[in-house]
Amino acid sequence: MRRRALITPGFRTASAITLSVIVAVSVLCTGVAHAAGPTVTGTGSSFAALEIEQWKSDVANEYDIAINYQAGGSTQGRLNYLNGTVDFGASDIEYQPDEQNLINSSSRKDFVYVPVSAGPLAFMFNLTGPSGRISDLSLSRRDACRIFTEPEIKWNDPSIQATNPGVALPDKKIRPVVRNDGSGTSYVLSEYCINVAGDIWNAFKSYVANNNPDQNSIPLREGVPVSTWPYGIGSATGATASTGVAQTVQLSPDTITYVDAATAVTTFIDGATSPVASVENAAGVYMKPVPSAATIALGYAEARANGTFALRYDGADPGAYFPSTYSYVIAQTAGFDPAKGKVLGTFLNYAVTAGQRNVEELSYSRLSTVLVNLALDKVQQIPGAPARPTDLAGAPPPPNVLAGTGAGGAAGAAGLAGGVAGGVAGGVAGGAAGGLAGAGGAVLTPEQAQAAAAAAEVLAAQAQAASEAAAADQSAADEILAVQTNGPGGREVIFTLLQGALLVGLGVFLSKGVRTSWQKK
Repeated sequence: MRRRALITPGFRTASAITLSVIVAVSVLCTGVAHAAGPTVTGTGSSFAALEIEQWKSDVANEYDIAINYQAGGSTQGRLNYLNGTVDFGASDIEYQPDEQNLINSSSRKDFVYVPVSAGPLAFMFNLTGPSGRISDLSLSRRDACRIFTEPEIKWNDPSIQATNPGVALPDKKIRPVVRNDGSGTSYVLSEYCINVAGDIWNAFKSYVANNNPDQNSIPLREGVPVSTWPYGIGSATGATASTGVAQTVQLSPDTITYVDAATAVTTFIDGATSPVASVENAAGVYMKPVPSAATIALGYAEARANGTFALRYDGADPGAYFPSTYSYVIAQTAGFDPAKGKVLGTFLNYAVTAGQRNVEELSYSRLSTVLVNLALDKVQQIPGAPARPTDLAGAPPPPNVLAGTGAGGAAGAAGLAGGVAGGVAGGVAGGAAGGLAGAGGAVLTPEQAQAAAAAAEVLAAQAQAASEAAAADQSAADEILAVQTNGPGGREVIFTLLQGALLVGLGVFLSKGVRTSWQKK
């Protein structure tokens, strides 16, 4: 029997939009009139934008410093950093091979990737069937990829209908909305499809080459992930940034898009939070894009030497949600103004410690102690950065893959935390065993058990590397116990969510380029 995890979305009342107008206007009319130090500018990832906006407000209040960030997509973040038009970039992915020679030969070749954000990529949709608005939709991994690659596919496609028994799906074409700018989320979705549905991706490649060769980019031809998704294919249309695709779905029936979960929960359709699909994972469980499920999925990611992570999409934990991703700040480590370095370092230190406390309320995942320590070490390489904080402000232990609930899951978490603190290999083994013991009676197939063993080995290697990098700190277990309560509270989190809702609403009036291809006909 197929298992499905159900989550009731919050912030469903239309009155929240009205309140967001009052709140956000007050934010726009205030600011740091006399900031302590120079203003630091950045651009890039719209996946991480709501988090960054929250942290900007927090550090302005707590440290009297000013950060100016514009969400324009991960590609723009990488290239603007390279060109020197901003002080830092933000990207969901590392510099790509065709960009590597440019950055290596530039004056900004000395930099670090600072992990700051993590979370799920949600499939947000606007759909009405014969029986009314549909708010509960499940997608297999293959169908999630077919929707964005198969021209003329319909909502009541036999495979989609079979996954949604009892739901009256309409006999209408699916109108996918994709990013038409360089986007880390496009890259992650394409990488996901290449990994979980390679034949579907190959068919898409062939279709684009034969029907829309102008969009047959080199990465697409070579079968590697793409940051710029082909649009205008079949019923698909494109829009810019997370807010653009969200606004298009908000206004257009029969549509679906991929977007950070934070933007999805701050977008309203008919007075309710826009619905998001449950997606099948490798264990056959249909999961909602919630922070805890993304944390489990990201536990399978593999560390690279440059501080970024190679995502995996085959983790066997039944509680994992794929696709999920990280975002990084690209910060200069040589030739950077130390006065700006102090401001940027203060901002990043806050973002990865106290700034992580309430990110789950924004539909992001908290960074684990391993990643917080990694990030703090990277920040120390920025000229002028302040001293490294010793309080991790309640960062959780490393993700506990194949974890259950109750005592078994707790034992798994304790084992993994013990791995970071000292006996890494033993700790990971204890974590895996505890997780299996607490799996709530779930029976793993031989394939899942094999994947679990492989995941434990990978996690052991990652934890060992992270432990060595954080050797100067006191043990993660002690730091976890030193949770403080002086960070931003729920009011500030809701504050930011409502700002996001306003921005989506304002985009309806301000943007002129989101009219879909079918609306123009």
